[in-house]
Order: sequence, then C-alpha cells, then structure tokens
Amino acid sequence: MTIQRPMKLWNKNFILLWQGTLFSTFGDVLYSICIGYWVYEQTGSTALMGLLSSISMFVTMVLGPLCGAIIDRSQRRWIIVGADFIRGVMMIVLGLFALNQHMEVWMVLTTALVAALCNAFFSPCSMTVLSDLVAPSDLVRAQSLFNGSRSLFSIFGKGLSGAIIAFCGVPLVILLNGISLLISAFTEIFITVPPAPKTGMPIQWQALLDDLKEGARFVFSDSCLRLIAIIALAANFFGSGMSSVMLPFCLSRHLDLTQYGLLLSIQSVAALAGTFLIGLIRLKPEIRTAIMIAAFPLSSLLSAIFYAMTHFFSLALFFLLFGFCNAIANAILNASMMLVIPRSQRATITGFITTASCGGQAFSSLIFGFLAEFIDLGLLGILSSLISILPFALLWIYPQIRQRFIQAELNPQT
Repeated sequence: MTIQRPMKLWNKNFILLWQGTLFSTFGDVLYSICIGYWVYEQTGSTALMGLLSSISMFVTMVLGPLCGAIIDRSQRRWIIVGADFIRGVMMIVLGLFALNQHMEVWMVLTTALVAALCNAFFSPCSMTVLSDLVAPSDLVRAQSLFNGSRSLFSIFGKGLSGAIIAFCGVPLVILLNGISLLISAFTEIFITVPPAPKTGMPIQWQALLDDLKEGARFVFSDSCLRLIAIIALAANFFGSGMSSVMLPFCLSRHLDLTQYGLLLSIQSVAALAGTFLIGLIRLKPEIRTAIMIAAFPLSSLLSAIFYAMTHFFSLALFFLLFGFCNAIANAILNASMMLVIPRSQRATITGFITTASCGGQAFSSLIFGFLAEFIDLGLLGILSSLISILPFALLWIYPQIRQRFIQAELNPQT
C-alpha cells in the first residue's frame, strides 16, 4: 500500500498536529516542574522523586509494543484526541483537590500512572502520524521544526516556572495543564490522518500477539534496529537517571527554584537551536548521519563537565552545550529510524525501540533516586555521564547502521 503525501511541509494537517501539541507542551512543562517541587518539598525524598519519574517509563516499557500493535490497526486521530482528553480531565480533577488542599502523594502517583497509560498510546501514534503527513525528503526538517517549536514553548514554561509557581501556586498550575490538554484535544479533532496499511483490521488478542511476534522478529533479525535497541537501552540506563534528581542537584549547588527553572529553560534554548538548525539546513544524508554519530558521545562528555561545575553561569553554559548536541543527535536519529521501518509496522516496531529506551530510563530513575540518598549528586552525575559514552561506540564499530540510515533516506520504505 502506498500513500499520497502532501508536497508542502506546512500543510494543514501538519499545522494542526503541530499547534495542538504546542498547547499541551506549555502546561506539561509547568506541571512537571511544580509537581516535582511539591513532592520534594512534602517528602524530601529523592527516592520518591525517582519513583514518580519512572512510572511513565515503566508503563511505556511494558505496554509499548502492545500499544503500537493496537495503533497500527486503529483510527490514529482518535487515539491522539482521546489521550489528550483523558489526561486533561485527570489534571483538572487533581487540580481541584489541590485547590481545596486535599492533594496527597498517592493522588499524584495515580495521576502519573493514568497519564503514562495515555502517553504510551499518544507518543508512538503522533510519531507515526507525523511521518505520514510530510514527504520523506522533508521528514528530518519536519521533526526538527516540530520538536524545535515544542522546545520554544518549553523555554517560556521553564523560564517562567519559578515565578508562575510562586505567584499562582501549585493548584492553579495543575489546572492550567489540564485546560491546555483539553484545548489540544479539541484542535486535534480536525486533523485528517491517512489510513495506515492495517487501519480498520479487527483488534483481536491473537491478532495483536501475531503483530507483536512479527515486530519482535523484525527487530531482532534486523542488525541495524537490534543495535539501535541495545544502544537506546544502555545509554538511557547510564545517562538518564540524573534527570529525575535534577532539582536536588541544583539545590545542592545552592540554586533557588527560579534559577532551576532558568537552567532548564537554557537547555530548551539549546534544543531549539539544535533542532531548528537541522531542520532549516539541507544536508546530504551521509553528512547528517556523521553529525549524529559525533554528537551523541560529545553530549555525554559535556554532561559530565556540567555535573562537575558549581556556579550557576558555568552550569548554564555546559547545560546549553549539552542540550544543543543532544537535540541534534536525537532529531536525526528519530527521523532516520522512521524511514528504516516499513509503514505497515512503524507503530509496533517503534514501540519495541521505545520499550528499550524507556526501560533504561525507568530503571535508571529508580536506581539513581535510591543512590542519591547516599552518594554526592555531582559525583554520581559525572560517573554516569562518562559511562553513557560507551554504548555510542557501537555506532562506530558497526558501520551498517550508518549505511542503512543513508540508504533509507534515498529509498524510503513504503
């Protein structure tokens, strides 16, 4: 089955998906910062913060492939709309409890679980839809511009988070997130999503299991995708755990909540610059792939230097450089991987790759939250960042990954 793709990058459906996502991004950024601050202020536990961060990742790890198999057979527009709507309602309910000073930690964890279930469907679904809304030659640019715009909204959210939380309070920030998700769901109703090859096929347990087996065989029999899964698992396990204890790390460096928000905002500025740069400049596939292979280990090295710093301006500088390199590498990887995977299996196979990535992040968040109770956060960040360089060596050792990415852009899968 082939698909008629629009010739222009900024077509109606791309714009609708793009602006709908932006509405929810701003609220999500404010919510994630304020709820992390509330939990740490209430409990003082880095282990609990690690648990809160890991819930979404564990759900994605366990359900990712199954969700992908369901998405491949479903009307993807309604999955996107439904996921945002359910999350919006949950956030408004939690915000009302907080407004009446009845919010408790178990409510926050329950909301995180429901939101994680919705996101397990939303993320792979939106990725596969985006790949069908633009021409293959524009996919890298589309993803870069898409993610860059989200980074722009993150900049404002993170930069203003300290002042907004102090002025509005945690309850109103939670309600704002719920409203933004409902607005996002409404705008996404009007997206016209091309049918996937399996759209409309019965969603039966045996059929889903067959899809999962087929996807698993494809990933494990394909050396390129198998290596990507290994790299995603290992790099995230060693390198991502510190993000769950970033607030305690910043407090240990004597930063206040406003400086913490500004630091996160600076990283978003860097991500915005990196993704827009890749999106706006046309590069040959071989040059773009070489940039990705160099940017991943460089970002880990810059992360290690960041955790060695003690003053706000030096922290900000190296966080900016880290975010820039990491954004470029991930933008290229995500777009290239979509082109490697056949359309009929994109959501299922993306689910398997996401499972490896989120599995590494989930266990990393739990372990780092526990270790942070006993080990200096700066030392922990330095060691984890340096170790995370090792998995990226596989990109140099196995040149078939580079060759597949280059070939996929020249001859995209159908």
